[in-house]
Amino acid sequence: MSTTGRTSRVEIGHEAETPRGWRYEVHVTHADGTRSEHWVTLAWVDHDHWCGGRLAPSRVVEMVLEYLLEKGTPVSFPAAFDAARARRWIPAIDQDLKCAG
Repeated sequence: MSTTGRTSRVEIGHEAETPRGWRYEVHVTHADGTRSEHWVTLAWVDHDHWCGGRLAPSRVVEMVLEYLLEKGTPVSFPAAFDAARARRWIPAIDQDLKCAG
């Protein structure tokens, strides 16, 4: 569990391996106190791209969601999405996460 901003929180739940990476159940507590649940996938190639394999895949998913929450994009997360979709919302995520990882 991590804190982002002042009150948003990302909790990584169940992890399952998939043929191309991982799938996570994610719970987000938003700044306004509402909660949402999502299924987020992460491909091996994106895990390697964002952290070079140095971080646990669950930590990369957490970092992606924290980054999106901090930037306020999208306004609400879809029920299920691939972490790479973040590139459509904020193209700078690749450079910013590589620096953080």
